[in-house]
Amino acid sequence: MKTSAESTGMDPALKAEMQEACDRVAKGILPTMEERKAAAARIDRMREENAKHFGIQDVTLDAVRESRDSQ
Repeated sequence: MKTSAESTGMDPALKAEMQEACDRVAKGILPTMEERKAAAARIDRMREENAKHFGIQDVTLDAVRESRDSQ
């Protein structure tokens, strides 16, 4: 698999962790229930942190309406 050497601004440790997870899934090795629960908890913490910084973002609904109305 070809990878890009350019900087994404992403934390290198997080990027490596995500790449490892993708490689495992590509090999057919699914995450354990414990790994899934840990990931869900991490996502929840990140969502809460983002809400504190940026407020509640409701862009999905607006994007769907805009797409529907433009047809």
